[in-house]
Amino acid sequence: MTSVLIVDDDVALRTTIGRDLVDQGFAVTLANNAAEARQLLIAGAIDVMLTDLRMPGPDGIDLLESVRTVSPRTRTILMSGYASARDYQRAIECGAVRVLCKPFTSSELLQAIRQAVDCETGFRGSIHGLSLIDLLQMFHYARRSLAIVVDGLTPGQVFLEDGELIHAVYRELHGEPALRMILAMPAGSLRTMVLPHATPRSITRDFQTLLLDTLRTVDEDNLRELEGELDDLDDLDDRPPAVPALDMRHVVERLRRLDGYTAAMTIDVESGVVLGGDGLVEGLDLQTAAAGYGEIYRLERALVANFGDHIEDVVITLSHQYHVLHAVAGHPDVLLCVVLDRGASLGLARYAIASADPFAIGGRHG
Repeated sequence: MTSVLIVDDDVALRTTIGRDLVDQGFAVTLANNAAEARQLLIAGAIDVMLTDLRMPGPDGIDLLESVRTVSPRTRTILMSGYASARDYQRAIECGAVRVLCKPFTSSELLQAIRQAVDCETGFRGSIHGLSLIDLLQMFHYARRSLAIVVDGLTPGQVFLEDGELIHAVYRELHGEPALRMILAMPAGSLRTMVLPHATPRSITRDFQTLLLDTLRTVDEDNLRELEGELDDLDDLDDRPPAVPALDMRHVVERLRRLDGYTAAMTIDVESGVVLGGDGLVEGLDLQTAAAGYGEIYRLERALVANFGDHIEDVVITLSHQYHVLHAVAGHPDVLLCVVLDRGASLGLARYAIASADPFAIGGRHG
């Protein structure tokens, strides 16, 4: 039976948590402060300790530091409704498995304790230089059961049971389509968690076959996308001579550094013709969108002109994206449309778009 020590000067809270954990089959001990907790840790083996951050006398961080000396095998969890970024960092440095923000739910508490128990037979921390593919293969050969959370602008989750991939989630996608999207993510951070109970099984193929097929599909998609981008850039040479020549390649190079960047295109406002583009937006007909965006921008420009002012950007907010319409400096009839994921910082993106503009028209460099 897993033993849990709860340390909190709030009698009602620690009693409530203790009662819930007893009902879940844990052996629970209660302490009012860090000094009492230290004596209990010295007196007997404790598997998991939950401690509040703010208490009279030594606080939760002080207690976490002492646990490493008096009871090295005890896994710790910090609870707080006021933890700062510094408190969070110090807790992790002191070996805390999780930091639970009050108020938390029973399921969050149980998940944290299960994670702490799982860490008893292994290490927890940051690993540099390993890709998601590396970790998947490591967990496959070790026959581990866990969930991998891939944090990015759009987070994804991959679930393994006895080393086999059984489920993946990315936005509204599940199973192999979700796994392909996750493996195609250019960057992000990885963390593991205990495999949730009753995880659905949306993937049935064996690990090696699935991984090889998925990686091949991702590589083929990337190649097709690259070929499409090159074709779009080559099309710039075929535009009507009345349109000013823009160095789209340099603009694209700048915009691709933006978090959440998806695609970009230049539009002739008057004709609604796409002059050039980079990237693809699923489900979006670029030519139809260009005509509509050209009309939207003309109407907005005319409306603002009635008040004796002018506009540079029009932002269209969709369910998953921002579409930023930016007039190229010195060429009011040429529009740069940039598509961003909704997780992007719109303010930083607009600044970057404006900064890229001079390069597009051969202006100053910086």
